[in-house]
Amino acid sequence: MASSSGGNDEEIGSINITPMVDVILVLLVIFMVTANFLKKESININLPKVAAADPNVAESTQVALTKDGKVLLEGKDTTLPSLVKHLEREAKIRPNMRLTLSADERLPYGKITETMGLIRKAGVTRIALSVKK
Repeated sequence: MASSSGGNDEEIGSINITPMVDVILVLLVIFMVTANFLKKESININLPKVAAADPNVAESTQVALTKDGKVLLEGKDTTLPSLVKHLEREAKIRPNMRLTLSADERLPYGKITETMGLIRKAGVTRIALSVKK
């Protein structure tokens, strides 16, 4: 016979984790959906491939030339004259500054050399070309 006195000495042998799993799955779905909206805008530049590349690229000023002729300084649109003005100011402040030029592989060689000439004219002599390994 079962006694109904208040002295119930049974221990709880398991914990119900179903609510916790439900909450975690809802959070996972929320993160998966919002991650699609948080994509950063990237620059579409096809760099040429080489066997070895410079490991110090991240420490330099980044200039990019896209296949449609846009000039980007540190990821922001600019023009060649304003790029030259900016680099002239920077070269006076940091005389040994490094610059990495990223150019699309389909861009004409003349456009790349013209840009490099303007960069050198602005006073930057340490220019590296960005490539893919």
